Amino acid sequence: MLKTSSGKRWHFFLSPQQHIMYSQLDSQAETGSTVESVSLDSQPVKDFAATIDSRDNIHVLVYSTTNQLVYYQWNGVKWQRQTVEYLRTPAQDISFFTIMAYRDTVHIMYYIKSSVRRGTEFLIHYRGNGNKWTRQRVWTFTPDSLTAIESVFIDSLGNVHLLFSQQSDHQLSLQYCCFSPSFSSWTHPITIYKLGRECSEFYLYADPHHRLHVVWKEKENSNHIIKYLSIRYALQPEHDTLEAKVIHTSQDQPNHPTLLLLDQLYCLWEVKGDIYCAASQDGGNTWSSPQKIPHASSDNPTFFYYTSFERPDLPPTLRLWGINYKEVLDLSGPRSKSTAATAQKKEGQQLASYSQLEKKVAAMEQQLENITSSIYAFQEQLLQNNKAMYFLEAMVKKLSFQIEQLRIYSKQAFAYTDISQKEKKPALDKKQAYQTSSTPPPPMDGNSTHSTSPSSHSTFTDDNVSSPSEGKQLPQPRATASPPQEAGNGSQSGDVLQTTTMVQTTDSPNRITLGNVDIIINPQDEEE
Repeated sequence: MLKTSSGKRWHFFLSPQQHIMYSQLDSQAETGSTVESVSLDSQPVKDFAATIDSRDNIHVLVYSTTNQLVYYQWNGVKWQRQTVEYLRTPAQDISFFTIMAYRDTVHIMYYIKSSVRRGTEFLIHYRGNGNKWTRQRVWTFTPDSLTAIESVFIDSLGNVHLLFSQQSDHQLSLQYCCFSPSFSSWTHPITIYKLGRECSEFYLYADPHHRLHVVWKEKENSNHIIKYLSIRYALQPEHDTLEAKVIHTSQDQPNHPTLLLLDQLYCLWEVKGDIYCAASQDGGNTWSSPQKIPHASSDNPTFFYYTSFERPDLPPTLRLWGINYKEVLDLSGPRSKSTAATAQKKEGQQLASYSQLEKKVAAMEQQLENITSSIYAFQEQLLQNNKAMYFLEAMVKKLSFQIEQLRIYSKQAFAYTDISQKEKKPALDKKQAYQTSSTPPPPMDGNSTHSTSPSSHSTFTDDNVSSPSEGKQLPQPRATASPPQEAGNGSQSGDVLQTTTMVQTTDSPNRITLGNVDIIINPQDEEE
């Protein structure tokens, strides 16, 4: 049962031929009156789920007999069709699927089960608005884990709560995790209860006070038990071992135990055509005895999903037991004045706190923008400083290289000068020593003979020439020497070397004059 903002109700059900049928009821028409039903699709289906968003768009999810998961959307004139999943292997099957809406956001969840022992099973979650979808999360499990999706619930704040059972170390446990639309992420699953017996038909309800309520049925010998569990949905449970309370025990099997929170917490179920209800005034700690809801013998109790956004304090989708599609409790009826006044006061306080929070958030956003701009400016200045530092380092390296080159060149120049001086200085000293050693003492008389020093190597002897002791003496021509210019060199130091001139006379080719020394060359005999 889907209710629009104008009060129109859409009723969907399966025909005996497994066709999806629906009808539209006006707001003033009596619920359950005979209305012509229309077939959604001519193809038979295994099961379906339907919901409505806050913009009055109808969304239907169908699992066909051809193993296709198909999505339908009503655009006001006709149904638009889109395939979500298509299983091509007989070893896979969709064991669970649902579609739920909160305001203008639609959630699709389904579980692909595998019959192959070494296969892989998938739990997939889509989120969108009917036109654009986003795959939010994909879980993978092994068939050995015996994973089964038990219940999915959307609270009045848009949080998606997931309850599933799983086997680990031969122990069946109840797992819980939550999807937050504010963070667009799922929490890590936690174990909230250890299951010991045959359990089935779990139902999860989350109230606005951040508390979870879980109800299910168990079978112990020949008795059927309805159990209840309450925890705060946080990252970890309050205790290591939570104790479940027993609401009802009988030998008759109950069907679809469900929860509803209004002025108090209600638990409803059906047994043999009758609807029973138990209530708790302390949030699930204690429960009243089950009471049967009276109805006419011709009325048929019906279990259905009810989606509406007319009550902001209630979750958008509820599970209800009704008589001929009538709600058991008047969900749209007026509440007491005190309750309404308290609710209005709380709503006003919440709106005031929300406005203050919005102002604080806006101020924080402005500060964050200023900080961000300052950080960008600082980064730009840091980049410019790094560039300048890089250029300075490059210039310093260049100057260091040039200084090093100048040092090397100066060392080479000084070394070259020292080598040149060392090479020139011995030559000058040698000439001076030669001149000094070659200058003979003044002669005793004018006819004395001048001879050279043996170290001058200027006199050469020959074996064929007779020595003076044999009575043969060479003629001694007069030596012609240029006197030193004492007048011009008188002002100079005595260490200055005088230039030695070598003169060979034309009349005597065998005589060489070196300064004050005459060198006589003995001619060789032409005959020899």
